Amino acid sequence: MPNFEATAARPPLVLLVDPILASRHSMWRILSRGFGVLEAQSASAARAWMARRPDIDALVVEDDLPDERGLDFVRGLVNARHPIAARAIVLAKPNAAALATMPLGATLLERGDLRGLLSKLATWILTHNAMLARSLLREAERFRS
Repeated sequence: MPNFEATAARPPLVLLVDPILASRHSMWRILSRGFGVLEAQSASAARAWMARRPDIDALVVEDDLPDERGLDFVRGLVNARHPIAARAIVLAKPNAAALATMPLGATLLERGDLRGLLSKLATWILTHNAMLARSLLREAERFRS
């Protein structure tokens, strides 16, 4: 279960899984305004972070990973009943196949939908840290098309 009790002492912790360094760094710059951010370039690196840091509050995963599809990685977390699975976002190009195979409880967002990403993360933490959630929602409005 996400460790939102700790958010009073530290910002919520997001694990960002993306194989492209420039993409990870761009996303890190955006997310680090309201979150602690860990980075992984693959599903195996993400698993290592999750083993070392059980206090991760949310997971943002690019679907195209070098060792496994992000959808499959999150599906494995759902099947294992890992607590982070309920707070997992997969970034992919939405299509009927991706939607049909989306793991129950996870969220599928289109790559580049920063407003949707920030809004979803803010919704998850809203009841635990209203001030941070309002700040994230204001930030998300900046990305409104």
